[in-house]
Amino acid sequence: MTGIFHRRPGWLLAGTALTAITLSLPAAAQRPGSAPAATRPTGRAFEIPAQPLASALNAYGRQSGLQVTAEAGVVAGLSSQPVSGTFTTEEALHRLLAGTGVTWHVTGDGTVMLTRPPAPSGALAVPEVNVTAGRLRSWSPVRGYAAMIGAAGTRTDTPLLETPQSVSIVTADQIRATDSSSVTEALAYTPGLAAQASTYSRMADDLMIRGFNVADGYSGILRDGMRLGPNVYGTVQEPYGLERVEVVRGAASVLYGQLTPGGLVNTVSKRPTDEPLHELNIGYGSYNRRFISGDFGDRLTEDGTVTYRLTGLWRDADSWIDHTEDNRRYIAPAITWRPTQDTSLTLLASYQRTETQFSAPMPFAALNSGTVPRDFFSGEPGFDRFQVDAYTAGYLLEHAFSDRVAFRSSARYFTSTGRWDYLTFLSLAPNGTLSRGLSQREESSTGLVADNSLELRFDTGPASHTLLAGVDYFTARYNSHRYTTGTAYPINVNNPVYGRLPIVNRAADRGSRVNGDQVGIYAQDQIRLFDRLVLTLGGRYDWSSRETEIFRTGQRSSQDDSAFTSRVGLVYLFDSGFAPYVSFSQSFAPNIGSDRNGGAFSPTRGTQYEVGLRYQPPGTSLLFSAAAYQLTQQDALVTDLVDPNYQVQAGEVRSRGFELEARGDIGPFGFVASYSYTDARTTETTVAAQRGQRVPLVPYNTAALWGDVRLDGIGLPGLKIGGGVRFVGAANVPGFSRDTPSYVLADAMVRYDLDHLAPSLRGTSITINAHNLFGEKYFTCAGDSGGCRYGAPRTVLATLSYRW
Repeated sequence: MTGIFHRRPGWLLAGTALTAITLSLPAAAQRPGSAPAATRPTGRAFEIPAQPLASALNAYGRQSGLQVTAEAGVVAGLSSQPVSGTFTTEEALHRLLAGTGVTWHVTGDGTVMLTRPPAPSGALAVPEVNVTAGRLRSWSPVRGYAAMIGAAGTRTDTPLLETPQSVSIVTADQIRATDSSSVTEALAYTPGLAAQASTYSRMADDLMIRGFNVADGYSGILRDGMRLGPNVYGTVQEPYGLERVEVVRGAASVLYGQLTPGGLVNTVSKRPTDEPLHELNIGYGSYNRRFISGDFGDRLTEDGTVTYRLTGLWRDADSWIDHTEDNRRYIAPAITWRPTQDTSLTLLASYQRTETQFSAPMPFAALNSGTVPRDFFSGEPGFDRFQVDAYTAGYLLEHAFSDRVAFRSSARYFTSTGRWDYLTFLSLAPNGTLSRGLSQREESSTGLVADNSLELRFDTGPASHTLLAGVDYFTARYNSHRYTTGTAYPINVNNPVYGRLPIVNRAADRGSRVNGDQVGIYAQDQIRLFDRLVLTLGGRYDWSSRETEIFRTGQRSSQDDSAFTSRVGLVYLFDSGFAPYVSFSQSFAPNIGSDRNGGAFSPTRGTQYEVGLRYQPPGTSLLFSAAAYQLTQQDALVTDLVDPNYQVQAGEVRSRGFELEARGDIGPFGFVASYSYTDARTTETTVAAQRGQRVPLVPYNTAALWGDVRLDGIGLPGLKIGGGVRFVGAANVPGFSRDTPSYVLADAMVRYDLDHLAPSLRGTSITINAHNLFGEKYFTCAGDSGGCRYGAPRTVLATLSYRW
């Protein structure tokens, strides 16, 4: 089996490259005298009977793939014309609105906006087509807080109303409004998630979803629908480079292969634009935080066949922890070549450098009693460091053979190197003397991922099908050299005196080398019946291989696994905008190692049952969601009572709960609200004291609300204010009778467009963001009694932006 995996990359990538070359040839050889392919309209099948206009627009949005919104009262009391047959999106909308007096145009983010201007007396009002509409994609920019179409939950551009699983999408506008400097901060208002304090999240996108950890490419962190990398500390992502962040909650291996049962986080890169985009930002804030960032995009050719995007950030900052910095360098160029309307090739690359110091975890008792100051640095300024350089390069290719057949191919190479040295928190004496250990790590990781799929749209009687079939491949190499023995000197937490550097024993390497491969074949059919019922059926088969070498002993081991996973989901679409659903889904994740008899472990399995309800009021940019679920992970590894040096597969973790989310924009208001109840606990284990214990870091209750409003309507043009509040309930700490205390954090934002002061300042704005506005002192605990960290105090940032 291992030999097969080592041979597969060649034919898979060769096929990818060959297809890319083949599909580009027709663009370079247009038939003389023919119209350019980019001007050929392509039709879609529409079947919309005459009905109230609000309901008809809801159906149009589903069948066209466009997001449609309207000003208040525009569609009230109106009826649509029937639309039946194959039309372009423009033709279909023109027929639908005939005689209503409603006009439409497309906004910069691809949304179809409906308006109804007053008609002259006696004149016949007919729709006016202002701009050509393009299909809204799952990576398209979204204005505001509500994205209605996503791909992470289905691997196709699918309205969230038709997705039979919980999905949240955080837009770039929300990332900007909340001043998120990490993916974890960007997801702070999303239900079902838990994370450690920002002292940790600036180094790793390490999240808990429904009680299960999502940390790297193996467990659930993706970029542009593909796995990112095998090392959580080498894959932290800069949110300024993202168009959106998609969260799929619950078992989802049918989509991407080996994953933890909790779900996945898919980040979407900013892509080239065919309209001018120029943005510069400079900022200064608490703890000497200063940065400059820029985002640029436009056409490189007059006809728009080649476009570009260049995004970059430079940040230098200290932090509330003594002797700790928070520096980052990020740049991401991208080019899209669209030789025809049916073919596009996008090249993406990025470089990121992160420089900080690791915040060593501390015991629960020390933080709960407040004996350790919040700003205490447990390391040595001349020794501690966290420095990671990460590079990516890849492509995204799409070709539509017709309006019913599309091919997609994508691939990305990832590599990172890092140095991670820090002193650990061992024991604290009553007089404040801290005994310290040490850790010195040199790490490197590489990854290569490729995905090829074919999408077919066809009809069978009253059923319309969107059939997706494909194959993906992921290979990763992770080397970690770790030195944890030597001499580290004590320090007093109340009066620290630094300068005695530790002595590291470099002869004892406790690291390892891990090589992993995965190949998966998948198929999914989204079946629409009578434009009401959407049945999603999916199946996938994976082969995975993992080889491990322990440097200290030279021991080598290998393991091969395979698994079939599936999903069944059913959604019913009401004209009113309600969409109830029910689904069943599975996950699997290989277990590395063997039991005391030398037998290899089988993969851990996850099973989820979920029911939910979504509501999108027709003609609005509002989306409301509710879900209830039960999620069970079986065959988890637990301690072998015969020999505690080994493990057995006798563990089970069960998570059940419900989640509520609302987001959207209405007039001058924008908002995001969420609530989640999560009961995640160990239900089966060999250790009696652990049975029934709740999963650490995961509280029963979390709630969040963010809202902002433009004040133009009350005589304050250009002014926008916003604020948010987040409640995180008490979480379990194993081994202690007390939980971590609950806490409430408040955020605030004020933005003013300076062009209202003078025309020469057009495009200039200033924004002030405040986090933890009232200075709440809190901490989080990620695992056992030694896994706690303080959260951030109040921080303020002022940003001056110029867009032209």
